[in-house]
Order: sequence, then structure tokens, then C-alpha cells
Amino acid sequence: MAASNSCVVVGAGLTGATTAWELTRHGFRVRVYEQANVVGGHIRPEWLRGIPYEPHGAHIFHTHDTEVWQLVSKLVDFAPYQHRVTIRVRSHELSWPLQRSELRQLEEWPEVQRELASIPRKVDSTNFETYCQSLMGETLYNLCIRNYTQKQWGRSPDTLSASIAHNRVELRSDEYRGLFRDPYQGWPERGYTELVEALLESSEIHLGQRITYKDLEDISLPGEPVLITSALDDFFCNELGPLEWRGVRLDSQFIPGVKLVQPSMVVNEPDVGVQWTRTIETKWALEKLHHRPGTIVMREYPGAAAKHYPVPDSAGSNKALQVSYEAQLAAYARNPLTAAGRLATYSYINMDQAVRQGLNAAHHILESR
Repeated sequence: MAASNSCVVVGAGLTGATTAWELTRHGFRVRVYEQANVVGGHIRPEWLRGIPYEPHGAHIFHTHDTEVWQLVSKLVDFAPYQHRVTIRVRSHELSWPLQRSELRQLEEWPEVQRELASIPRKVDSTNFETYCQSLMGETLYNLCIRNYTQKQWGRSPDTLSASIAHNRVELRSDEYRGLFRDPYQGWPERGYTELVEALLESSEIHLGQRITYKDLEDISLPGEPVLITSALDDFFCNELGPLEWRGVRLDSQFIPGVKLVQPSMVVNEPDVGVQWTRTIETKWALEKLHHRPGTIVMREYPGAAAKHYPVPDSAGSNKALQVSYEAQLAAYARNPLTAAGRLATYSYINMDQAVRQGLNAAHHILESR
């Protein structure tokens, strides 16, 4: 096997699988190493009695990237699905993002109205809390966001970066109830596993193998490019210290005899007295299943020992440590190493961005050869 036309990919999630697909399409022999005993990573769904559910949380494919959409929709059939989220505030179920017209039903509406009339023209990006307060006022922030954020991240919102709020926290007045505005949106008819398997069709796959930099001499040739999609603190055995991550745990319940039980796929729970952050009913994504009796609702609990979300602190400490690990990656002499995907780049990205990063990584490897 010549190093000039082969590559190693660490991680069989969406990004690694996309890179593998693009490289094999250009004649590369690709070997993929995955720590789990299955492919798909966090986007892999499960099925019970023909009903899908997602053990790692809701994943909705949405994009304005035409090339990305053409790729994924060519490989698998997507059902059209416009994602909606609601938020439970006491007895009220409001749209998320919040719509001004719905806020009138809140008991706090007079106070909210006064605060909205005096919000600044420019949002305050000092931290997550100042961003949200300057966007919607203190009362609405306390009702809908503060406690949810505290539960989700396990820290005070004023210690989080405002970047978390960008493109995720809005106050709308246009009556558009969809969470996303991208022209391409959907959910795979048979789940995301089929997509990942299609992307990996021409690759050699090794399951149940955790790879660190210490293993590269055993699995790669000198000079052979290696794509890293695992977290860099794991890949470098925590030599510079662990990065801060936030994990979630989902408890799933099958409910027989009913078709759908929620007003939307995701319902956020900002009430501090509710231990979980949200409930998810994936069945909403596939309209063809709506008539079928039986559904599955998942409660999402934060604080699990898993690496689902990087923690962008307002002080920038976590990002600084990530940059140090990236410097180690660049300094590795035996192989050219490339990082891509949410875990390896320590970034909070959407699924289409994960695919785009996989394509870009493949193009970088192709150009370097």
C-alpha cells in the first residue's frame, strides 16, 4: 500500500465518513478506525417497533449548502421535515424561538413589554447572559433561558461565551414557527445510520479500536495522511490536560396506543424544578409514521460523562487549551494530521457543517498529494 494514495481516518461519525467517501471516490484506499462497535457516532438512531428515537439527542439535517445537500440526498432518501421546537413556561407552550405575538399570554407581559420597548439597538456580547438580556430584557430571559442554560451547561450563564447564542437565541415577530430557515431540510427515511454506511461503502472499517497518537506507528505508514475526528484531548492522552465537555443522558419511554404526545419534536423545559432540559419525540420527523399507534419520548438529562458539547467559556480558557492541542497536531512530524468535526475542532457545529468539514478535509488531503 503506497502512502501516496491511502489515508487513515480516526472516527466513523458523519465527518470521518464524509472524508472517507470523498477520498475513495478519488481512488484512495481509506482505513477507518472507530472506538465504538458501530458506525455513526452521536447521530446514530435506534428503532423500536418501527419508531425511531435518538439516544444522543435530536439531529435535524438543514442546510443552505447546495453541494452538501446534493451529496446526502443522493445517497439516501430524505423525508421533508420542518423542525419545530416549543418551550414550556408554566402552563404555557410557546414557540421557540420566541414570537412576540405569543408573549401576551404570559402573566408577566406588561413588564416584558416595558423592557422590550427599551432594549438597546446593539446586543451586548460580553457573555451569554448579557447577550440574551440585551436582546429580550431581563424578565423574559429569566423566564425562558437562564434556568435552562444553568441546567444544560452546569455553570452560570455569565461564564459562557456569547457565541452560544449566535443564530440560536432570537426574538421573532414574523410568525415563522420553524426553527431553521435553510432551504434544504429533512430527516432520512431510514435514519442516519444508512447515510453513514453509504458514505463508508468503499472504506476498510475497523471497529472497537480506540486510537491515540501513540497508535499511529501501528496503523499508518510514514507520511500517510491521517484525519482526526476524535476529541484532541483524547487523541493526545490528556497530556496538556482535559478539555471541558458537557454530556447528556437520554431516558427513552415507549408509550403504546398513542400516535403523538408532544406539540412538537422537541419541548424545552426551563423550569428549575424539572430535572431534564427537554423532551424529544423523534417520530415527528417522519410524517408517514404519524398514524401508527405507539410513540417514544426521551427525556434529556444534562451532566453525563460523555463528550457531546464543547464548553465555550467567556474567558476563552477552553478554546486556548484546544489551540494548544492543535499546535501539537501540527507539530507531529511522522504523518500529516488534519482535524475535522465537532469533537476534533472543539466547536458547536450543525450536521451540514460536519459534512462540509469532511469534504474540506478530503480536498486538503487530495491537494497535498
